Amino acid sequence: MMKTAFRKSAPPLIPPYQQNGALQLIVATGIGFIAFHFARVFMLIMGKAKEEVFDLTFPNIGLPAFAVWKHKWWTLFTYGWVHTGFFDWISNVIWLYLFASVMQNITSYKQVVPLFVFALLIGGGCYLISSSAGLDGSLVAGNYFLGSQAGVIALGVAALTLAPNYRVHITTGFGIPLVLIVGIFIVLNVIIYLPVHKISALALCGGGIMTGLVYALALKGNARPGEWIYDLLEKLQRFSSPDDKELVEKKSKRRMEILRTMYEPKQGISQQKIDEILDKINDQGYHSLSRDEKDILYRAGKD
Repeated sequence: MMKTAFRKSAPPLIPPYQQNGALQLIVATGIGFIAFHFARVFMLIMGKAKEEVFDLTFPNIGLPAFAVWKHKWWTLFTYGWVHTGFFDWISNVIWLYLFASVMQNITSYKQVVPLFVFALLIGGGCYLISSSAGLDGSLVAGNYFLGSQAGVIALGVAALTLAPNYRVHITTGFGIPLVLIVGIFIVLNVIIYLPVHKISALALCGGGIMTGLVYALALKGNARPGEWIYDLLEKLQRFSSPDDKELVEKKSKRRMEILRTMYEPKQGISQQKIDEILDKINDQGYHSLSRDEKDILYRAGKD
């Protein structure tokens, strides 16, 4: 049964990249940020006007109002991996690493990336529903949402739901309650979006909160919502890259079958003796045979 309360965080230990969902998300969003802005700078260098560059990038990556999204449906899958500015990205990365690290300490790294992706999709869906309902009067066709807030907030809420007493220890004797950290992040988002009437952005954050809560409750019920993705990837990897040991065994078996067709019992040479010599060749090589064994093979060879 999963533990649902923790007094303090585990000693700091950075897992390897393959088992570090937090680091994988940072790298992914970093690549998205660099690629997006590199493309913008490249087009400006090539002489395109700023307005044209904007029209070629933001509408095809950022999440628009619902009326526009119907013609740009793929933006639901891209908006969360790109940020408008460096400060926007780096601030999200700090929160992301904190919440994702706590989450994988409590559960498993295999739950971090799936939760983040689910939250981006559900949060984006809430954004679109809000915009279609006209809740955000300032959201017009030229406005696009970029950023991973939904995924970050989902990780924080899920970690808090699983371990409400968790403390993030800055030093040996000083720790900050996770509930305070998550609360600060939520309040900051409200402060950023509410004064400018970005209700749809708040709806997106609300979708992230809901996703994190439901995901954590599923984990408490001993479900593993994200592991099927890793299981599928492992099966595909095994299918495309057979195990080396298994491959060697198959080749050895085939080789022995071919060798046995080349030799047959003769007078004074039993099948058992031939098999013993062939097994020795398979294990140690032909050079390991004695002169007598080579002579037996020569005499047992088919004409």
